[in-house]
Amino acid sequence: MYKMKKIEFIPLVGIHIEDLGRVPFGIDQAQVQELLGAPSDALDGQYYYDELELRLDFNDLGQLEFIESINGPYPQKTEVGIYGVNPFQVEADELLHILSEKNSGPVDDAEAGYCYAFLNSSVGIWRQMTVEDIQEDIEAIKAEGEYEENVDMLLEDLEKAKFFWTIGIGVEGYYAD
Repeated sequence: MYKMKKIEFIPLVGIHIEDLGRVPFGIDQAQVQELLGAPSDALDGQYYYDELELRLDFNDLGQLEFIESINGPYPQKTEVGIYGVNPFQVEADELLHILSEKNSGPVDDAEAGYCYAFLNSSVGIWRQMTVEDIQEDIEAIKAEGEYEENVDMLLEDLEKAKFFWTIGIGVEGYYAD
């Protein structure tokens, strides 16, 4: 069985990857590659590491400024932690509570339900759909008489919608205007 690699997200600092060590903000692309090897894909200041299910963003000076776990809420290869919890195993409302408490300050909730940016801690979370969205879809599909043929997909979406799908951390001020 594949052993999930543990990745601890440390807001404003960087990440710690089991058996690899710390990847701190501010290091350059060459230093990242020394620690993690060549990226699976690289585009315009972004590195993707498929084995780690991570996206890393670099600023204009080529320094690491943002790290995101991109395969939630059901990562296949990694087990992510932040503040002692797995953000993909804690339902949305509880995760919002934990992150708000740790942020102790302003939260950008312009896309409330889907996306939140915690300005003091530079933590961001995102999901494509909410439980309410899926419940509305279920009602619409029932009204069309097509519920039975779509029930498995709808119930899967309903479960997935209870969680956030990505979590990212950035340097201080990352989400500031």
